[in-house]
Amino acid sequence: MNSAFKRDEEVREILKLKVLYRISRILGGALDLREVYPQILAVFAQQMGMRRGGLLLLNAESNDWEMGGSQGLSPEEMKRRKEYFGSGVISRILEKGHATVIVDGGENLWVHDGKSRGVPKRAGVQFLCAPVKAQGTIAAILGADHLFEDPVPITEDLNLLGEVCTLIGDAITLRRAVAAENRLLLEENWSFRKELENLGRTLPKVRKRVSLTEILEERITRMISEMKVDPRSNGCLYDEVLNVVERTLLKSSLEKTKHVQLKTARFLGINRNTLRRKIKELGICGQGK
Repeated sequence: MNSAFKRDEEVREILKLKVLYRISRILGGALDLREVYPQILAVFAQQMGMRRGGLLLLNAESNDWEMGGSQGLSPEEMKRRKEYFGSGVISRILEKGHATVIVDGGENLWVHDGKSRGVPKRAGVQFLCAPVKAQGTIAAILGADHLFEDPVPITEDLNLLGEVCTLIGDAITLRRAVAAENRLLLEENWSFRKELENLGRTLPKVRKRVSLTEILEERITRMISEMKVDPRSNGCLYDEVLNVVERTLLKSSLEKTKHVQLKTARFLGINRNTLRRKIKELGICGQGK
């Protein structure tokens, strides 16, 4: 009996390692994490026999929860699942910060915090959930109907779910760090823009004057060469550079014309309504005239 139990444990551990290895490979090779969340759920379905599962992501800008991927759920079921989690389950998971078992048809929660007594039986379990933490805060919630079967205790499912959440959280943190570092480097390098422009203006007349195009090409080329490139990160450098250039151009032009928008629009060669829209979109403060 003991030898059979030991063999079952060994098989279970090998299965867990296979799952963790496959998921770590998926996360490691991802440019956009949103594209691979369904693949992680597919691993659970293929390797563990999970029938239903999903991942809810917290939108940092709107503070709303969005479905990041699902397995075995129809669009209508996904909608119901999201509404169900929004009814209070999420707030309780956020409050506890631990893996949780939804039992009794969704009426009760059992928190896997090492303090709760009476581990739920699989027959009464509706869903398992675990928080994905990135930089100390919960960024997503991963859920599954089950991962193992009886007689394996439900705590084993929660442990594996938690390990996968740690992998996802580390991947999110890494990509955030790379994006933040690139943004910081962009801001630091762009501060030299006016210095380069001034240099072009103060060059002796006998020498060729440096054009704005040459200044920008030289600065951006040097900035890009200094940046770190993470092949797993789906950055937004293109949009950030355009945003900084456009914002700097509009602010400088407004200052030059003492914030007289009609003069600024003519100076830039754009429509006044376009100028107003851009000022609003870019959040440029000033006294418009």
